[in-house]
Amino acid sequence: MGTERMTSLNRQLKSAVPGIDAQAAGRGVNNLLVWGLIVAVWGALLYAFRPYVEMVLVAWETLPSHAHGYVVLMVVAYLLWTKREHLAAVVCRPSWKGFVALAFGAFVAMVGELTSVAAMVQFALVLMIFCTVWAIGGDRAGRVAAGPLSFLVFAVPFGQEALPILMNWTADATVVALRHSGVPVFQEGRNFVIPSGRWSVIEACGGIRYLLSSVFIGAVFAYLTYTRVHKRVLFMVWSVIMPLLANWLRAYVIVMVAHHTDNEWGMGVSHLAFGWIIFGIAVFIGFAVGVRWRDPLPEAPREAPAAGSPLAVVVVAAVLAAVIPPGVASTALAFASRTTGTDAPKLQLDSLADLERDSGGFEGVRPSFPGARAIHEARYKTRDGEIVDVFVAYFRNQQQGAELINVSNKLDPTHDWSWAISSSVRRPGTTVPEVRLEGYVKSGRHAAAYQLYWVNDQTTANDTAAKLLEAVSRLRGHGDDSAAIILTMYSTEDLEAARLKTEAFAAERLDGLLADLRRTAEAGR
Repeated sequence: MGTERMTSLNRQLKSAVPGIDAQAAGRGVNNLLVWGLIVAVWGALLYAFRPYVEMVLVAWETLPSHAHGYVVLMVVAYLLWTKREHLAAVVCRPSWKGFVALAFGAFVAMVGELTSVAAMVQFALVLMIFCTVWAIGGDRAGRVAAGPLSFLVFAVPFGQEALPILMNWTADATVVALRHSGVPVFQEGRNFVIPSGRWSVIEACGGIRYLLSSVFIGAVFAYLTYTRVHKRVLFMVWSVIMPLLANWLRAYVIVMVAHHTDNEWGMGVSHLAFGWIIFGIAVFIGFAVGVRWRDPLPEAPREAPAAGSPLAVVVVAAVLAAVIPPGVASTALAFASRTTGTDAPKLQLDSLADLERDSGGFEGVRPSFPGARAIHEARYKTRDGEIVDVFVAYFRNQQQGAELINVSNKLDPTHDWSWAISSSVRRPGTTVPEVRLEGYVKSGRHAAAYQLYWVNDQTTANDTAAKLLEAVSRLRGHGDDSAAIILTMYSTEDLEAARLKTEAFAAERLDGLLADLRRTAEAGR
């Protein structure tokens, strides 16, 4: 009689929770309670880092390239649901390795806090969300949940840094295709002229939205369709190549259609429609081909009987997981306030004192760095009578929205000038070996802007390198003094002529500007 009752109870347990067996009843705390604690810790983490979570939500609402953010959350929830049988079969035993990984995620977030890199904190938050499952649920729970939770990476707004490169590629690919089609083309950076009109590759034509959407969709498809690593990798490579090719084809088709219809088609609504139609066809073909090599889905594993951790241990693990990341973050803020000066910088550029100021003439490229603590913006006349615009934005005590590297910092915020080129320029034999060249065109006038970053006596033209230099400086207790230097000169001939003028001025004056910044930093210590 007792055996029959036990058998009946086992059947009821199996029907109530998929994947549970008779031995699971003695494995410790209930898995539903464990997941309730994990979700509670997630809520605590999201609340502790709420400013960065709010930035993500704002990006989803304002950036077309990341409008799929809410879809990412639904996909992650669905993928976790498909793993319910695997998770139900897991024995809950908190993992010390998970706590080590959680502490590492908190350290990464701390570095992001110190350097005001929102994306670093947001990626660290995704890592900590996964490490919470690993630390509280155990090693096996971490392995099962790693796949679905890894898609939270696509919720972080990133990738905009690749836009200038994508725009250059699109312009070059379109020009090559036009020339092979017999259409004469004159190209200058991202601008090109054909007999039927003038075209320019703007930000919306770069294809960043196609690329990010394709990578996300391709990653989901590869995860659901394949189990072998090499198949997933190959499909992800295709998911990167396909949107690039599709965007180049889109640009070429639009220009050709407009060219052969006297610009009656290929503009306005049809401009956008062509893009999404070509992208949709490319995605469909990729899926149709990729599904032919589908792998069979793995079955839910059957673990050997094992004792789970008691409720008290799991609760303590959950409390530690909720306390560690915010504690490390608050320590970072205290460290930052202790090592950073508070005096406002007094920016004085003595190296330009012998140059004559010029206030008249045309409207040039006017950069905007709204979070700078001190700004020097002036137009000078060189000894050769040429016009040069000098812009220096100095930063100290940086924080979100008031930092050297920020999306709101722009060389041409008005977009009055057509953005023609963006590249790096090597300067052999100088104290500043590399600068970033930004080229603009407006009403027959060409502007060549040299841009570089100065971070506590170190120079770089790379955004990421500038952030790393800033992190090292702050961790060493030297503060975060840094500056953006932008030198712009003009020509009515072409961009190369304007660049040569800017290079000549940089060779003559750049070392003196760096010395001025060094004195400004020393005066504030």
